[in-house]
Amino acid sequence: MPTRDSEAIVAAWCELDRAGAVLAADRDIVDTTRSVRRVIAEFALAGGADEEIFDACASLGRLIAQGGGSPTLASLTIDHASVALGALGRAWITPGRAAVAEGFTLGLLERVQRDALRSWDFPRCAVLMPGGVVAIAAGLPSDDPELLREWAGLIAKGAALDGVRQAFVAGPDAPRAAVEDALDLVGIKVVT
Repeated sequence: MPTRDSEAIVAAWCELDRAGAVLAADRDIVDTTRSVRRVIAEFALAGGADEEIFDACASLGRLIAQGGGSPTLASLTIDHASVALGALGRAWITPGRAAVAEGFTLGLLERVQRDALRSWDFPRCAVLMPGGVVAIAAGLPSDDPELLREWAGLIAKGAALDGVRQAFVAGPDAPRAAVEDALDLVGIKVVT
């Protein structure tokens, strides 16, 4: 259970982060990350020497990235925590700052990878042509048969719902075959 001290520290920390916010998203993130901030404050009050505080700092970094927060917020938040805690110069501050940066970077990378994979979803991977024909770029970067079947099924469903009757499919062997099989299942003729 959080102590009164940790609640006051988190409130002061949040105020410092809000004052330094450069994006509207930063202010929202400050409000939605109070629980992980409380965990960090509790670990810091307990000495801040074990690995758990750094895991919590990395989680805070990921949450900042996932919420669309700024690098400024990610880079300053532990410094603001140290001010709120009265812990300037404590041994955990520098590695805590690094853990936030690593979590933030990993969160950004995951978001970019998700966005890149979405570019292979229907209709982004397709060009609709007159007469119920579509050209599909089947290039999902995966060799996982189950993932390819699921992805291809969504493409086939989207194409069928759009009234597609024929499809040209291009791409590497495994994704192309998965899309062709899925299109065949929904009655769309694959043109070679």
